[in-house]
Amino acid sequence: MKDTGLHVKMGKEGRTQTCQCSPKRRRRGSPGSSSPSASSPRSSSPSLSLSCRRCDEGNNVYDAPSAEPPPTWVYMLVWVASVLVYFNGLNGDFVHDDISAITTNADVIGTNPISHVFFNDYWGKPMSDPLSHKSYRPFTILTFRANYQLFGLRPFGFHLVNILLHSCVCLLLTKLLLRVVRVPQGTALSAGLIFATHPIHTEAVTGVVGRADVLAAITFLAAILSYHRAMECDREEIRRAYYIKEREEDSTSSYCDRWEGVTAAAAADEEQEEEEERAEEGAGGDYTTEYLMADLVSYELVKKEASLFRKAEGFFDQRDERAPREGPSEGMVWVRRAGILAAAGTLCKENAVTSLAVCAAWDLILHRKHVRRLFHKKPPDKPMEGVIRRLLCLSSMICGILLLRLLLQGGGSPVFSDQDNPAACSSSLITRALTFAYLPSFNGWLLLCPWKLSHDWQMASVPLLTSALDARNVFSFVFYGVILLLLKAGWSLKGYEGRAVLLGLAMLVLPFLPATNLFFTVGFVVAERILYIPSVGWSLVVSIGLSRVGRLRAASLLLLLMAFSCRTIQRNRDWDSRATLAIAGLKTLPHNAKMHYNYANLQKDLGNMDLAEYHYREAIRLWPEHSSAHNNLATLLNDTSEAEAHFRLALKAHPQHARAYYNLASLKNRRQGGLAEAMHLLEKSLTHDATNKDAVSALAGMYVDAGRPADAERLHLTLLRARPFDPVVHNNYAAFLHTVGRKHAALHHYQTALDLDPEHTVALVNTAMLMRSLRHNKQAEILYKRALELTWDPEIGESLGKLYLNTGRLEEASLTFSTVLRLYPHMVSSRVYLARVKLQQKCYTDSQELLLQVLSEEPHHQDALFLPALPPLHLHQPHPGGSRPRPQGCSQLLNPARVLRPHPRPLRGPAQG
Repeated sequence: MKDTGLHVKMGKEGRTQTCQCSPKRRRRGSPGSSSPSASSPRSSSPSLSLSCRRCDEGNNVYDAPSAEPPPTWVYMLVWVASVLVYFNGLNGDFVHDDISAITTNADVIGTNPISHVFFNDYWGKPMSDPLSHKSYRPFTILTFRANYQLFGLRPFGFHLVNILLHSCVCLLLTKLLLRVVRVPQGTALSAGLIFATHPIHTEAVTGVVGRADVLAAITFLAAILSYHRAMECDREEIRRAYYIKEREEDSTSSYCDRWEGVTAAAAADEEQEEEEERAEEGAGGDYTTEYLMADLVSYELVKKEASLFRKAEGFFDQRDERAPREGPSEGMVWVRRAGILAAAGTLCKENAVTSLAVCAAWDLILHRKHVRRLFHKKPPDKPMEGVIRRLLCLSSMICGILLLRLLLQGGGSPVFSDQDNPAACSSSLITRALTFAYLPSFNGWLLLCPWKLSHDWQMASVPLLTSALDARNVFSFVFYGVILLLLKAGWSLKGYEGRAVLLGLAMLVLPFLPATNLFFTVGFVVAERILYIPSVGWSLVVSIGLSRVGRLRAASLLLLLMAFSCRTIQRNRDWDSRATLAIAGLKTLPHNAKMHYNYANLQKDLGNMDLAEYHYREAIRLWPEHSSAHNNLATLLNDTSEAEAHFRLALKAHPQHARAYYNLASLKNRRQGGLAEAMHLLEKSLTHDATNKDAVSALAGMYVDAGRPADAERLHLTLLRARPFDPVVHNNYAAFLHTVGRKHAALHHYQTALDLDPEHTVALVNTAMLMRSLRHNKQAEILYKRALELTWDPEIGESLGKLYLNTGRLEEASLTFSTVLRLYPHMVSSRVYLARVKLQQKCYTDSQELLLQVLSEEPHHQDALFLPALPPLHLHQPHPGGSRPRPQGCSQLLNPARVLRPHPRPLRGPAQG
């Protein structure tokens, strides 16, 4: 009689469970087990399971019953820890890369239409632009744009979303460990807490721009979970196929007869195969010993469990009645979902595509016994066929994603300088090889001991390894040796520990490969946010190590978490503002020229020019070819000869430095006879950056002065075609049209600029000035007031006061000029205008006192000298009745000395910017 393969296995709690597998496997049991049941009592309510060791193909651990309570408390502890350690970072400002990626990015603040998000890089430049960074992350930009719509440019909302996303990553990691790797809850909790509090994540979580890495981590883990679901579906289909095939062979035999039908020859074959596989498992550490197989159960036990067999048969009968699935199998559907998640992750950050490589590694880890069969030149069995099919699907998806990514960046790669990656630009092969081999060990040290952290590791932060005798090569050998030892340990360990170590290594190494310069050159030396995803694997490996230290486990974990949490909270404070971050960077890397350059930029913005000049010079001392430091230093120097020399050095170090050309042109234009050379320099600047709005406006102005308005308009129109949704470009073109007298065309472009950005202050002021020239004073007043609501600028207030003065609204003019002087006492011009108002109000003494104050500060102020503050002569003629009434609100009148007519000050032209 034939055997259908339906028999019994024993669960961990002694429950008798039916399973379904090949008839040749029913005599297989756990190595070293000879009796099924004496060790544990039978459950009063046997549970039905549809798998055994063979039919699960080595994966039956996923159906193992668990006596542990639901892990809700594990998730809660991990979530709370992930939020608490970053809570003090909620009030941080936009710093470092946040400025260019968010606050000045037209794709984020909404001045560009939403469709531009899919054609521009992370920093708002078109992907086709030669200067583009080629970092295509539209999904991350969309989250920034949604943040802006909800919170504006208030950093709190951006930090809040980052922290919540980080907590989601921690929850997904915990779920992966509990549901996929099946580690104990204590180990899952350890890994989740270590990842949640690791200080290396501050750049990715507290730095707003690091959201790209956090979003990529979410899709990374979700793709692995989806792929594991695909493997479970394929395994279930194999079980069902085994049962259907064997039941069709003999549907009338009784279960007991089928048990007796196993021939002696089949038993001998089975014993021989079992010995071979047992020898392999002794070296390879298979994890399928968690159940006792039904082969070890006696014939009497099988008869007693006949009711369970019938239940199993009824279960499969119900499943067989379902209509067959059309199209791809359920497992392949989940594989494709994993591919979709990986593709979505690459639209958050490029390294998310490595999730598919980790999926492939996880598939091979779970089926390494079947992989060994191929090495022994045995034909692939049914599970291995499924592995090969899934791996082929993964390979095609990886190739498709990479090909699409290459097409999006125009087939080229970004160009990086020696400042970004000194080793990649080294001419020595030995230097490049040794340095690139050392950098992974340096990153590993940052994961192991995250004490020395910095937001920027460019230039000489990590000195190049130029010789094989460099002592740091020892760290490289140690690092790679530890990786190999962990790989061997994972391969040798049995149960969940082996699987966890191997998966941890896969998640540590594979996501980091794109940053190793192995496949292409990257634009950084070390970037802490790149370690966000690899730290998932590192946390898992460390948690497995802690689980093997015995009684010291709790104390060690607590000490580690306290150290990590304190360092993370401290590091969050460094990211509070530009000042705190720059100071922290100088303390960590005082030999890094980029740190001095960043600090000098901060001091320049704060108005501390002497301190800024010192740190610019220090940056140049540490890195003599620092082109941006030369350029910025030259803008501070009063000595034009030295300034020109630094501009020339900047262009020598970086011949495509468009800003240096622009600044040098501005310097030349201030000199007598330097107009032609300035125009030539601006033209060169635009050849390297055709979208430089300042250079276009300056060159167009020179063309107008040189009598070439057509060339000037051509420049504006070229830029307008390149940036049709940029309000600054429309404003500058409108200012040009206003200058050449085409006022109605100018008004159209001013209105377009305000439609794109209703809070564009310069466009509001320029439009108000145009309205004044068109005698639409009421509209001009409204525009000036709108601008003042956005920012109380003294020049705008003065312009509104002049509007009131010229239209005879003296009381409002007096109040406006007085407000300007109260807020900005240094505004000498407003004091002169207020004197004019007092003169027209016949408050001569007040007017004279104001003018005397102006002349005491600026003795040669022409407006003050030519503006009379004395009463007309007729006011001092004898008055009928012997006395003359004094004007209200004015001081005692003075004797006249001379009478001059008021000299109105000409209005300024429209501003550009």
